[in-house]
Amino acid sequence: METTLTTIPDAILVEILATFPLRSIAGFKLVCKSWKSVIESSYFRRVFASLHQNSSPSWSIMFPTVYHHTIKEVISFHGCETWNLPKPLASYIIPPNLPNAEYLYVASSNGLIWIDVTTCSYKSFVGNPVLQQWVEIPPPPCPCATTGLVTRVDEDGVVSSFKVVRTCQKIEARDRGMYVRRVYVYSSDTGLWTFKRLLNSRPVNINGMLYLWERRVGSTKHGVIVAHDFYGPEADDNCQVIPLPDPSGYQDVKSCLTTSGGDVIYMARIYQILKLWRMNKNSENGWWQLSREINMPDVMYFGFCIPMAMNPFDNDIVYLWSQKHHCLVTGNLRTQEFTVHQELEKWTSSEGWCRINTCDSKGYMEAIDHDKSLLILSQFVFQRLLPRPQN
Repeated sequence: METTLTTIPDAILVEILATFPLRSIAGFKLVCKSWKSVIESSYFRRVFASLHQNSSPSWSIMFPTVYHHTIKEVISFHGCETWNLPKPLASYIIPPNLPNAEYLYVASSNGLIWIDVTTCSYKSFVGNPVLQQWVEIPPPPCPCATTGLVTRVDEDGVVSSFKVVRTCQKIEARDRGMYVRRVYVYSSDTGLWTFKRLLNSRPVNINGMLYLWERRVGSTKHGVIVAHDFYGPEADDNCQVIPLPDPSGYQDVKSCLTTSGGDVIYMARIYQILKLWRMNKNSENGWWQLSREINMPDVMYFGFCIPMAMNPFDNDIVYLWSQKHHCLVTGNLRTQEFTVHQELEKWTSSEGWCRINTCDSKGYMEAIDHDKSLLILSQFVFQRLLPRPQN
């Protein structure tokens, strides 16, 4: 008896495979070359995006890490329909082929993450921790400090390349009132390091733009944001210097820089008033637009909170630290409802699982001099589509 193999038309195969979460789809690419070709097509990406458009991707808000300290998540969301991850994102961050190595979380951008391995020989990797797809980054031409990671996203919303930025020298420019940094930039397109000159501090990033906070030592001013497009013209070393909203005359100011819905957000608690500004795309009408202003005693019985971050997708949701109760607070700015989280809490919803980590947050938040610092926590947000393999 002869056996015949029936070939499934590509259009039908796409409709079937696109119903699965990305974690499963990544495995389907190994079935055969034709399936791999179908899954990596633009048509498949459009169908998958359409079927899962109402599902939130997994994300975490994390503290910066230092040597010999594990990665700490403030808040994490996972188990969503898009990826169907059973664990928080931080639990997947393991260096390739080095399960017992000590490592640092450095930065993330559009689902890619940069880690430095510090055990034995010093190594750097950029990649997707869930799929365990990593690219080892060669050492820069000279010793450099970590600065940031930026990515380019194509028309399908998929990361097509990345750049690693390291600072090799810092010089005070007295005439500008801040610091000039000389940096090396590694490009995944070329596999090479190039030299650039710009201003620098701890970054927030959206796609190819890196937003850096800078404050001159000894200055009483609140500092500025320095923005540079690492995917702009190679010869362009100019940076936009963007003054922060100035709470002049106020001494009790606690603030953070964060992102939500693709916007850069500056959030400040000035005495017992919480204010939020959204950065404009250009300076024609001023760099900042005041979007929210809330009198904290009117909505909860403690007003002295420190802004920490915003939900990466919902600009109604904010995360604060209560100095009085030493715990994390989540707030809905639209309904003006605030919830106190005294301990480690987990709960489920129709979209997935959420985890609030007050215990680990306490040590970090109470060790910072918030009067002299702008709090910047890292947002590690997974993409809604499978990344393209990086060389």
